[in-house]
Amino acid sequence: NTKNKVALTRMQLNYFNKITPNIYSKLSLGIFEEMFGGYGGEVLYRPFKSNFALGVEAWHVYQRDYRMLFDRYWRRYETKTGHINLYFKEPRSQILFSLKGGRFLAEDSGINFDFSRRFKSGLRIGAFFSLTDISEYEFGEGSFDKGFYFNMPLEIFFQSYSKAVTGYGLRPITRD
Repeated sequence: NTKNKVALTRMQLNYFNKITPNIYSKLSLGIFEEMFGGYGGEVLYRPFKSNFALGVEAWHVYQRDYRMLFDRYWRRYETKTGHINLYFKEPRSQILFSLKGGRFLAEDSGINFDFSRRFKSGLRIGAFFSLTDISEYEFGEGSFDKGFYFNMPLEIFFQSYSKAVTGYGLRPITRD
């Protein structure tokens, strides 16, 4: 349908809670990205003044209709995902390393390694790769995925403060 010129790409309700001085939780409900919405949450163990954190997350997600509005026509695909996450922030370079292992959206299992740096300006630059048990038939290069991204704060274009960011990412998929 070419008549739709408006799309709802994200709308999310989050509830954050500090369970103990070192344990935090997040519950979320909504539209998480262009093609998936659902509910779930994460529990994070992050000791005060520490460079590492450990988290566990679980989600139940539904694929959205291609029109990306409030259509009652959700796609028939739904799945449960979950990961065990390990975070480490290198103190000198301030690079954040993230290792996630578990089940992904395509119901494949594996790991994702991500590293990024956030600068004082708010600019965040990073790269990632994933290794899973998905086949080449189902996904381009099969079990290997990689890419890079950057997120830039929009307040550099305005005179007043804004939390808004824009970003770009590239995830090349190739087949021989």
